[in-house]
Amino acid sequence: MIVVGVDIVEKEPSVSTILLNFENKFDPFHALSTPLYQTATFKQPSATENGPYDYTRSGNPTRDVLESLLAKLDKADRAFCFTSGMAALAAVAHLVGTGEEIVAGDDMYGGSDRLLSQVIPKTGVVVKRINTSDLDEVASTIGPWTKLLWLESPTNPRQQISDIRVRHVN
Repeated sequence: MIVVGVDIVEKEPSVSTILLNFENKFDPFHALSTPLYQTATFKQPSATENGPYDYTRSGNPTRDVLESLLAKLDKADRAFCFTSGMAALAAVAHLVGTGEEIVAGDDMYGGSDRLLSQVIPKTGVVVKRINTSDLDEVASTIGPWTKLLWLESPTNPRQQISDIRVRHVN
């Protein structure tokens, strides 16, 4: 038999396949479903030597598996999960450097408001507060130093809705 001109096309696995087939290199017992490690602390090799996990807020095998899987789904190098929403918000806000800007809503969750009005400005980041339900105001406020557009929709406490969509501005 002679076969001529056969193209082999590699098909990307579906999301379902990715979710069901991933490495679990964190579980010493190789469970098929990732176990939930709900402990606060982990046993260490010795009094002077630390293992891969010590305290669950700084690292946890279950969270590592979740981050690995999320990164794989998004075809990203890394994904990060946090133990609280405020921890995630603080981490994102601290990615903006001195002299750069954050454009944020003028009506938002109290924790976000305090982070952007009391903490972040001390790092030299400019925070501009606007009505994010007004797309023209959003577009006119974004400038060359803007590195983060912070949207919360619906807002809290006034429940304003921001139209979250991509719009090209010339």
